[in-house]
Amino acid sequence: MTCAAPRPKALITGTPGVGKTTHCRKLAEVLSTRCVTVGEVLANTPYVVYIPELATYEISDLARAAEVVCRAVAPGDVVDTHVVELSPDPEAVVVLRKAPDVLFRELVDRGWPLKKVLDNVWAEMLDVVYVKARERWPWAVQIDVTKRSRDETFEAIRRCVVGGGCLDEAVDWLSYAERSGFLEFIERLSRWGRSS
Repeated sequence: MTCAAPRPKALITGTPGVGKTTHCRKLAEVLSTRCVTVGEVLANTPYVVYIPELATYEISDLARAAEVVCRAVAPGDVVDTHVVELSPDPEAVVVLRKAPDVLFRELVDRGWPLKKVLDNVWAEMLDVVYVKARERWPWAVQIDVTKRSRDETFEAIRRCVVGGGCLDEAVDWLSYAERSGFLEFIERLSRWGRSS
């Protein structure tokens, strides 16, 4: 679906747990606009279904959900979602990335169900959100937030959205996970999770 709405200022995207919402809200405040968190927009619509064992919502009708989001976004807003198909075409697209072992620990610490943690860690390792964003917007950039403070990450986002000085960092989490031994660990854990 192509959204006929005027373009949002930016889309902040990435795998759940990388800091999208935090940075969307801060950027919206700096820009004197709104942070449109897609999950909140869709929460009470018939286009999402709650999956109790994952403690999460899944989209049941992508086209209708995208229409709802399109109507909710105004020119200049900042959009926050990991489902890039739902965002109207923004002026800037920033994909936040986080090392999979760090993401794993943080999501486990949040108390998320193991399957949800594994799904998101695999998505980050396999570049799922980044690939989808680049397919739709070839000029999308990625920023590795792993070793940056929140303030450093925000400044990189702000410069990209406001000043056009975008970082576009190379990220290869699969090679990183293989070198660090995390890939073997997550593969074992995934096999165990499927058999339990």
